Amino acid sequence: MDFSDVTEQFKQDLARVEKAIKKNYESDVPLIPGISNYLMNGGGKRMRPLLVLIFSKLGGVDIDDKAIHHACVVEYIHAATLLHDDVVDETTVRRGHETVNSKWGSDASILVGDFLISRAILLLAHDNNIRITRAIAEAARILVEGGILEFTHARRLDVTEQHCLDVVYRKTASIISASCQMGMLLANASPEQENAAIAFGNFFGIAFQLMDDALDYEGDEELLGKPPGTDFKEGHVTLPLLHLYSKSNEASRKKIERFVRNGNTTQQDFEWVLSRMRENRSPEYTQNLARSYMVKAKEALQSVAFPNPEYLDHAFITADYVIERYSPAPPVN
Repeated sequence: MDFSDVTEQFKQDLARVEKAIKKNYESDVPLIPGISNYLMNGGGKRMRPLLVLIFSKLGGVDIDDKAIHHACVVEYIHAATLLHDDVVDETTVRRGHETVNSKWGSDASILVGDFLISRAILLLAHDNNIRITRAIAEAARILVEGGILEFTHARRLDVTEQHCLDVVYRKTASIISASCQMGMLLANASPEQENAAIAFGNFFGIAFQLMDDALDYEGDEELLGKPPGTDFKEGHVTLPLLHLYSKSNEASRKKIERFVRNGNTTQQDFEWVLSRMRENRSPEYTQNLARSYMVKAKEALQSVAFPNPEYLDHAFITADYVIERYSPAPPVN
């Protein structure tokens, strides 16, 4: 079984999620469904909703309307953060398409992002599960704090690897972890099962983002859905760049500092950085760290018994897909 088999097995449930996503952002304000349709039809694997479904089944329950609603919740929050992030970063291309802020303007992007958050809140209120509401609210708090932490340290190289990982945990892993936790809460899982799902989601989410950070330098535009070097050109100091900086001599450090401070870096600047990264194996270092986190994710689930253990394979195959679609090398021991 591979990832295509996982998505095929959940095909009908994912179709229900897709239908519910579109139904729940209906509005008599034309701009809202116009932008929402554009955003939701722009690609993406619906990874977070899929994890809600997998962990619900792992916990021993069938996929009902509540699970579908809560899968919509995490996708709405994720979509809203993309809309807001693209404004902050002034991003113009995402998933091979012009961003909403580039096409409709920053105001529209922010306001529709706010609308999607409001729909997530309404869906949570509809099902009135206080434990799930608390989990999503906490994840949203951590996520927003991550965005603020990244903003306050923008274009700075005097940060540590732990700082980079903290931002990754907050901005990406928090909502992925909440997706896994939500499935367990829908299944009324034990505290041990819930904690294992949370740990899996945290490690999975960190690995997921680290692979993306590495691919921003080593990937091609077709795979990334955006030009390579976007993070670099936007001044984001992600782990590959920080690793290169730590391995560089004084002259190269000064050059990197100048690039990071400069808001108008060129393709030639990017190619110089990429060449040095390859010499210092910075993308490889980042990918290997991602693999080690995914190993931890699997170990977290293997430490607990679940009602439907056959769905562990679905979680593990999804984890493998995150790593292997970018880098088919075997995981580190």
